[in-house]
Amino acid sequence: MRIWYQLVSSESGRGPFLSTLQKLCDGASAPGTTVEVRGTQHGALGDQLRIVYHYDVREIIDNGLRLRRSGGYDAFVIANSLDGALVELREILDIPVLSFMDVACAVASQMGEKVGVLSPYARMSPRYREVSCGYLPAEKLASVESVMPEAVPGFRDAFASPEAGDRAIEQIFAAGRRALDKGADVLIPAGPAAALLAHRGIFELDGAPLLDVYRLLVKYAEMMVAMQKLTGVHVSRRQMYQKPEAATLAQIADARGIDLLREP
Repeated sequence: MRIWYQLVSSESGRGPFLSTLQKLCDGASAPGTTVEVRGTQHGALGDQLRIVYHYDVREIIDNGLRLRRSGGYDAFVIANSLDGALVELREILDIPVLSFMDVACAVASQMGEKVGVLSPYARMSPRYREVSCGYLPAEKLASVESVMPEAVPGFRDAFASPEAGDRAIEQIFAAGRRALDKGADVLIPAGPAAALLAHRGIFELDGAPLLDVYRLLVKYAEMMVAMQKLTGVHVSRRQMYQKPEAATLAQIADARGIDLLREP
């Protein structure tokens, strides 16, 4: 089994973060499963500025279209916690497409009554409320709490410096306890916080699970691939995820000059 594991983080600028995730995924995968952790070319501020995130999402879509053309992969995992390109790639790929918050909210709902989301930075919290409300009933979302006030210095050094990592853990715990005080009994640490906690082997806070979402994505992808092999089904082709006709895609490819849209 071969899994494409897509982040938004820059492949050149976030080396320690990506290498930490690769080790976590390698340790979680079953024998015979290969997880390829990928970033984007730039990955700069797209998680905070929606105008920039648009370009990151376009790159993720292009990666999915190239994969569709080349083949060789059994699942596409969007390991960015804002779930960009999820609907677009489910619409067109014939393999399971999974995403961070979609999977995290589904599992968290089974583990407890109310969910708390830990946003990396204050500016991102409205985005996480928006994303979470798409997956969770209003009564299930206890709160969204920001771990850090701003992105700089943020998590930049947390994976390379033990001291910076310790400070980040303290801030994650503080945000988690604020969510617990508001009724959460399961916590979803989003973005780098989830990787840092898993790297440190921390999976619980005051009796509440801290979801290890990055490794959960590996196991969930393995399950979805196995179910597709058993049943031949991976997504509904009615309504939201209807697959465009090849002729329609060809017309759009001609009109917009996007050759990747053509059928392989």
